[in-house]
Amino acid sequence: MKYDLSDIKELKDFDAQSVHFKATNKIVELKECKNIRTLRQNRALHKFFMMISEQLNELGMEFSYTGIKGADMSLRYTPDIVKEFFWKPIQMTLFEFKSTTKLKTDEMNQIIDVIVKFFGDQGVVIEFPCLEIKENYD
Repeated sequence: MKYDLSDIKELKDFDAQSVHFKATNKIVELKECKNIRTLRQNRALHKFFMMISEQLNELGMEFSYTGIKGADMSLRYTPDIVKEFFWKPIQMTLFEFKSTTKLKTDEMNQIIDVIVKFFGDQGVVIEFPCLEIKENYD
């Protein structure tokens, strides 16, 4: 379990879990997680996937998938489709790992730049969520 100790609630959860482990004489491993994205960045990343899927759907674009028994299917974009078919292939190409949880901030920024440029070249304006536009997507 990961805890962001700068978050009051998570700090309390961490303290409670630690007390439980001590009281039950558990063997635990504690390590510091460095250079990974913050919970805020994680929420923004998933909001980014949602924003892209919504924008593509609003433009009438559909995702073409060859799946069940080789049949082509046309689907509306979803945040998961954006993550699995746009984000992760770029991530694998640039950094050679599958899990988005291993991303560092600078790596996230590089992938975002590739996606924003790609869509921009297609005439689709995509912005990464920030405080200024956050209100529109809460």
